[in-house]
Amino acid sequence: MTKLLTWHDEWSLDIELLDQDHRALIEQLADICLRFCPEASHGRSGDANALLDALARLGESMRAHFQREEAFMRSFDYEGIGEHQCEHAVLMAEFTALLREWREEGLTVFDETTQGIIRDWLLAHILGADRHFAETYFNLFGGDVPERLDAMRLYQSSYRASRR
Repeated sequence: MTKLLTWHDEWSLDIELLDQDHRALIEQLADICLRFCPEASHGRSGDANALLDALARLGESMRAHFQREEAFMRSFDYEGIGEHQCEHAVLMAEFTALLREWREEGLTVFDETTQGIIRDWLLAHILGADRHFAETYFNLFGGDVPERLDAMRLYQSSYRASRR
């Protein structure tokens, strides 16, 4: 049975604009899981490109999120923005390569392996680089760094390590 990725409050950055985006991305991924999991695929017929189109829309949502995130970082002159932008570029290149590979394979079912790749790809960024810039943001503006940001280290996924 498909295991759906759901939002966990401990993943929150305590930056509402970005948390809303992260929740929406996870909801979009969960919707793809429900519509294209192996259990749903048996009764689905029609457009073989529907899964890939849904994944492409997820990628566009992620790209738009990255733009909002970078605008947020510019708003407080985050010194690590260049490195973060590079990570965004790498993530989008990885996603594009995955889509290309899946198009060539004719992917029509979002099985657990494929779900895991996208889940890890998304969470590795949220729980890694995003956590880091959120800590910097709170330190710069004198706020207490929410304890959950430090606790996120326990949840970090290593997407790149799992793909090697």
